[in-house]
Amino acid sequence: MTRRKSKKEAEAATRFREQRIEKLMRLGWIKDASEIPASAIPVDPDLVSFGSEWSPHPVFFRDQTFLCQDCGAVCVWAAADQCWYYETTKAPSCKVAVRCRECRRIERDRIREARRRAGHDPEGT
Repeated sequence: MTRRKSKKEAEAATRFREQRIEKLMRLGWIKDASEIPASAIPVDPDLVSFGSEWSPHPVFFRDQTFLCQDCGAVCVWAAADQCWYYETTKAPSCKVAVRCRECRRIERDRIREARRRAGHDPEGT
């Protein structure tokens, strides 16, 4: 990667962060930018679906560690992955990571095979 490109990407990330923080302050979710840790990704209130209005809303995504429920490995659910999961897929806030990537793949394959054997082949093959 060229130096110029990395500088432009850093500037874009800073603008992205500042825009989200301004939106959170405008909506009254936070009072000051210092409430968002430097290592966290601010939430975009227009893109998330956290359920009811009365429940407390997270205002940022931060890397979270968890134990895989299948293999017991200590894993990290990255802030960027949480941002995609909640904002792009509109997943409810009660859903959190419980399996590592490998165990998720194994579980997906197990479900796909069970559906195929039951005659519900989603791919139509």
